[in-house]
Amino acid sequence: MLTLRLSRAGTKKRPVYHLVAADKRARRDGRFVENLGYFIPARNVLVLKHDRINYWLSVGAATTEVARRLIRRAQNEGNLEPQAKPKYVAPPVEAVEVKVPPKEGAKKDAAKADKKADAGPGDAPPPPEKSESGDASADGQKD
Repeated sequence: MLTLRLSRAGTKKRPVYHLVAADKRARRDGRFVENLGYFIPARNVLVLKHDRINYWLSVGAATTEVARRLIRRAQNEGNLEPQAKPKYVAPPVEAVEVKVPPKEGAKKDAAKADKKADAGPGDAPPPPEKSESGDASADGQKD
């Protein structure tokens, strides 16, 4: 004899129940004939295949008490499918200027930085020029 009942799946303390059509003698989580939907109690999600449930009931399958309650609930309220989580949108950030007090010895470092900034392009020696040809004689170097 066939029965419509719940089969437990999921992890420890996070159950997911599948409504299955199974032989009455089969184990709770064992062999089944057809999977008819699922129920996730933590998220209040209930999705059932109503046409297949009606078929199994028409051919004489019995239901357990809990399965009967879930089928009635799904018929009254419809399938309660999981809602997709909205994508996270970061709130706009305003530019805030933070002033940090200088550390000791920072005045000396600031003075050195000012001297480097004051140095113009004429103060530094020009970089060596490279020729387009790769031989050493063009660079003016002798072996």
